[in-house]
Amino acid sequence: MNCEIVTIGSELLLGQIIDTNAAYLARKLNRIGLNIAFHTTIGDNHTQIKDALSQAVNRADLVIATGGIGPTEDDLTREAIADLVGVPLTFKQELMDHIESIFKRLGYRMPENNKKQALIPEGAIPIRNEVGTAPGFIIEKGSRLIIALPGVPKELKYILNKEVVPYLKKHFHLNQELITSKVLKVTGMGESKVDSQIKDLIDTNTNPSVGILASPGDITIRITAYAKSAMEADDLIRPIEREIRSRLGTNIYGVNGETLDTVVTDLLNKRGDTLSVIETFSGGELTVRLRRSPRAPVNESIVIGKRERILSFLDKRSLTVNRETAEALAKRIRYEGNSSIGLALLGTLNKTEKGYEVDAHVAVSGEAINRSSDWKMGGDIPTLQSRGATIALNTLRLALIS
Repeated sequence: MNCEIVTIGSELLLGQIIDTNAAYLARKLNRIGLNIAFHTTIGDNHTQIKDALSQAVNRADLVIATGGIGPTEDDLTREAIADLVGVPLTFKQELMDHIESIFKRLGYRMPENNKKQALIPEGAIPIRNEVGTAPGFIIEKGSRLIIALPGVPKELKYILNKEVVPYLKKHFHLNQELITSKVLKVTGMGESKVDSQIKDLIDTNTNPSVGILASPGDITIRITAYAKSAMEADDLIRPIEREIRSRLGTNIYGVNGETLDTVVTDLLNKRGDTLSVIETFSGGELTVRLRRSPRAPVNESIVIGKRERILSFLDKRSLTVNRETAEALAKRIRYEGNSSIGLALLGTLNKTEKGYEVDAHVAVSGEAINRSSDWKMGGDIPTLQSRGATIALNTLRLALIS
């Protein structure tokens, strides 16, 4: 079954708020076997809302609209849906009583304009909102189903889980199929390199399907399966995952919600290691990422901004920024922090016509665990700092697993 999500609100188009509702809806609906085929965002305009919903019902079995069912003049979703279906709005006393009870419970007198929220299209099934004043509703247009939900995330989540998901399972007989995804996290390779390694799997597989998404310093590979049970979905995903792992090897660092810093933290804890860190051009980005987990066994971290500070730390009069210096820094910080492993991220930022470039070096030093890496890269400072921290963490991860 195909579904279209229509998020309504001019504040979304103006960039004043981020639309988290569509992502939440997509995750929840995928899990019960609904395919999200389209996602449309529209402003608070009656004609535009009606036109967007008209297009949606022509191409999807289910349309879920969020937002625009509040009490103000620019909340126009209920009017647009009634106009689209060709029915008038009708007043529901039971909805009015519930809305008034919420205001009384909070110790307020209900404003007159909230009566608007007790209006729903004639023939629609009302959906009570136990955590807010905007009730939703369900209405059919021919063989298509339209569901209107509030735009407030807390209210949407409550109504979706308590009322809408059970209704959809029954209406569309969705207990027989679900959509399951597994995400593989990749670092140390660019998007084009990953694509070239698994392109045939992307092109030839439909169930499960394979897709790639790139983000700074990180590539995600999503394997999605349609099945009648979680066990059947896992059986479909497993051979594809095995093939991808055989091709990408240790470039895959985690799955699903895992991050590079949490993976490194877990590896350190499993080994019983402690870590001390020294970093220069990254401005503390490496330390911040390691400190995100309260379980991170970081004994000491030093952020150095000046070349002279590196000289004094190494007790030297001159400094060459290279791999050997990074290795010396890693050994020294390991000793200073009384840790089993030292990690040093060293580099010099140089101004260029197009921004900055860095000649960077990372080194890991420990008993029977040593690894280093060098790279040159250009870009803006935040990108160089973030990328530097990612490479440092991945170098440490590779050292730990080897």
